Amino acid sequence: MCGFTYLFHVEQERALRDFLVTSASGLGIRLTDQQARQFLVYLSQLLKWNQTTNLTSITNPYEVISKHFVDSLAALNALKFPFEAVVIDVGSGAGLPGIPLKIVRADLRLLLVEPSLKKSSFISSIVGTLKLEAVSVFAGAVDRYAVQEPRRLADVVVVRALRAEVIAGPAALILKPNGHLLLYRTERLDESLSSAFLVESNYDYALPKQHGRRVVSVLTKSA
Repeated sequence: MCGFTYLFHVEQERALRDFLVTSASGLGIRLTDQQARQFLVYLSQLLKWNQTTNLTSITNPYEVISKHFVDSLAALNALKFPFEAVVIDVGSGAGLPGIPLKIVRADLRLLLVEPSLKKSSFISSIVGTLKLEAVSVFAGAVDRYAVQEPRRLADVVVVRALRAEVIAGPAALILKPNGHLLLYRTERLDESLSSAFLVESNYDYALPKQHGRRVVSVLTKSA
């Protein structure tokens, strides 16, 4: 993997790594040295690309770790992902939450759906840089993916950047009958989105450095 010393000197790198490892540990997730290294390379490349491509409005590296990486990993506490589950990340943007989930759970089979060509180019680049296997990118809208044939159906669909009402229809088409839809939110979801989904649970958590509280709402397909 390529390095990231052009952005962070040795002391910064060590401090960022310690913050990352400690923050993940707060969710009960123990990162290996390799996983921590992958996250820091991801961080470096995200900030580098962001200078010319609008990937995120968050540019402070500690905030990226807290509000993007750690936030993404919360789904692993909200739901027990089946081994080698097919996970579709809808509206992936800069690869979030899919790539952080894949770094920690290498067994997952990941599809990142992102309509922006610039963002999907970044996703493809970072997947190659991190040497992630069983990861593919669909450069298009989820509505287009949902009606194409053949298409891979998901055990889990994860959504961070789209409104729940917008994603309910397409998600129902790309989920297996017993699949789950995970929505990253700021408030608990207590009512069903539509006739297609039932709310199963809500996982509440606090982001590091008092960056706020978040919720992952877990929905199941209704019969």
